[in-house]
Amino acid sequence: MHFQALPVLATVLALPYLAFGEPTCYNSDVWKDEAARSEAAHAIDKWCNNLAPSRWEPRRERKQCLEVNYSPHNVNLWMNNGNLGDATITVDQCKKLLKKIVDTCPGGGYDHTKDGWKSK
Repeated sequence: MHFQALPVLATVLALPYLAFGEPTCYNSDVWKDEAARSEAAHAIDKWCNNLAPSRWEPRRERKQCLEVNYSPHNVNLWMNNGNLGDATITVDQCKKLLKKIVDTCPGGGYDHTKDGWKSK
C-alpha cells in the first residue's frame, strides 16, 4: 500500500444524520474534485457494509486504511465509541455520517456529538 496521503475521514455515530452541525475540516484539498470524493465514498460503502450493523462496547475503536483508485490512494477511516455504555450502529447511519465529512471537507475532517462519540 502506498501512503501518498492519508486524509482522515472520521465521524461519530450516536445521533441521527440531520442532528449534526458541520464537521470540522482539515486544511487540505486532497478531495477537491468529484472523482476523488467518489472514490472515498465507495471506500466508505465497502467499510460500512462490513462493519455494520454492529454493537460496540464502550471505548471501542475501529479503524482501517483502504486503497482507492484515485490520488490520494488511501482513505483512513476511524471511529470510536466514547459512550459509557454499549452503542449500535446501522449500515445507513455509518455511511451517512462518514459521507457527510467527504461532502463537506475537501481535505477530510472529523465530527463530534454531544452524546459521547469521539473522533479524530
